[in-house]
Amino acid sequence: MKTIITVTLISFFLIASSCHEEEIPEVQTNADGVVIALPYQWKKTLHHSGNFESNSQMKTKIQYNGNIGVPTTDGTNNRFLSMLDSKTGETLWRWNDMFVANDYIYINFKCQHNNLLTYQSGKKSYCINLENGSTHWKAQRNKEFGIRLFPNNDNSFFCKTRKTNANGHTEGGAYLCNYETGEYEEFVTPNLSGEYVNPRNSIGGVNNISKLPNSDYLYAVSYTEPAPDWVNIPYFGLYNSNTQEWEYERVPMIEIPTYNSDVYHPAIYDNKFYAMVGKNLACHDLETGEQLWIRQFTQDFSFSGFIIEEGIIIANNEDTYTYGINPDDGTILWQEQSAGTSGYMSYLNGYVYFVGGSTGKLHAIEVSTGKTVWQIDAHKIGEEDGSLFNTNAVYVFPAEGGQPARVIASSFKNVYSFKAYQ
Repeated sequence: MKTIITVTLISFFLIASSCHEEEIPEVQTNADGVVIALPYQWKKTLHHSGNFESNSQMKTKIQYNGNIGVPTTDGTNNRFLSMLDSKTGETLWRWNDMFVANDYIYINFKCQHNNLLTYQSGKKSYCINLENGSTHWKAQRNKEFGIRLFPNNDNSFFCKTRKTNANGHTEGGAYLCNYETGEYEEFVTPNLSGEYVNPRNSIGGVNNISKLPNSDYLYAVSYTEPAPDWVNIPYFGLYNSNTQEWEYERVPMIEIPTYNSDVYHPAIYDNKFYAMVGKNLACHDLETGEQLWIRQFTQDFSFSGFIIEEGIIIANNEDTYTYGINPDDGTILWQEQSAGTSGYMSYLNGYVYFVGGSTGKLHAIEVSTGKTVWQIDAHKIGEEDGSLFNTNAVYVFPAEGGQPARVIASSFKNVYSFKAYQ
């Protein structure tokens, strides 16, 4: 016990000494009053050498027991998922047990139950124990799986893959996968018309599957079928796993489908199903399947998606605007020029935080008004000119134990902890 205390005290003084040696930035605002620099609580390099190295991508939040996952390297381009203590930045463990040595780790979509996190990369599946960074299981599949995963219950999650039907064409379904073992079985494949086979020999398949809240057997399923000229036709249905029948199916999601009509980033809110459909945002009644409204935009939401907070849909569009949208009728409540291509959004205490891919800055927007309050510039907080924040996950933590609410985000070189906007 004495040894542990001594090491802890030595670590504390080393960290404190390091912090004193570094010049901490002061609060700066631009002409519009937007914060462009502010002091950080702690800073940690993502790379052993301190210099930028080719790194991995983790757009989705990886959290466990107040700790956070970030991509790191060790100075020789060995890539890791590293778990950090969110209060101090201390590294707790590193994982890189991949089938291909030094491979990139792309965790843009994941499913997690307690300490088990699983993600998909082509034919490779991984499940990591977030308690200690060990590999719970990994599997090299005999066919490609989609990178998007969907939660089901404590024991299982959904993945997507394809099978060959009696006519020799491929069709995509949702498969139920076990958290503990990685074993999977077919759960549902939509009733596809087969009227057209695309040049990849496919007649379509599932895009998303979402379990309805407060139901053990109802699932909202969106899927697409191909049409000539690489057009995708999107449909929506409600599947009953008890009866293994559709409550309703083949509900068209847009009137005139286009090439980019896949369905992404679904959300269930107030017994309604919301999803991006190409350059559209659509809302369906879950009981009947009826489309309640659809709104078209000039660009899509595929990089950043949308979230629903405070009764408002907050969506980052590729047209460089962030929108606040009424979920009841699709009317635009506000729009704020921001960043276009962006990372996923995180919400805390009335504000959404995200990194703009086109700006390379850490943004914060007030949900009720759409007002931008942060555009933190990595160069303004001590990095060299031209440095950018990365569109990896932005972590938010409410005030706790006397500590203020916090926002944690990464540049390409470092990860920073800031006091949240007040």
